[in-house]
Amino acid sequence: MIESTLATRLGMARQRAGITQAVLADLLGLGAGSRISDWESGRTAPTAATLVQLPRVLGVNGHWLLTGVGPMAIGGGNEEAQIEAAGKILSGEVPDEVVNMIAGRTDPGPVAHGAAHTAEVARALDASPEIAPENPAPSPDLGSTSLLKDSTVHD
Repeated sequence: MIESTLATRLGMARQRAGITQAVLADLLGLGAGSRISDWESGRTAPTAATLVQLPRVLGVNGHWLLTGVGPMAIGGGNEEAQIEAAGKILSGEVPDEVVNMIAGRTDPGPVAHGAAHTAEVARALDASPEIAPENPAPSPDLGSTSLLKDSTVHD
């Protein structure tokens, strides 16, 4: 299997879209410069805000672009997932170690191992039966008692 990095996937996606580095920079609102060249060579990485835009601009699956997993092409109906992912990246919910891995600055091994362990624990918790208490606390009976016992008006 050929090793794939964000830099190589970005170059592949741009070429697949049939656009130049200058056109991609323009579509991203970045202006001219060597920024795209630096990304594709692995010297630097796009910002999180730009990473959110790239899949839409290039017409590729964002998960594939970031991780190399899954199909390159966008499937229909994943707009909500893209919006959710964008929100998580921009709000800081994505840990720095994952951002560094995506940017190619960190070995993905430990991050992937941690994610696999977390998924394994989640599957185990989902598979375990819920344990109900033997004597659950009774629900309060609000019945038909009125909060206003005497509704007559006194002068």
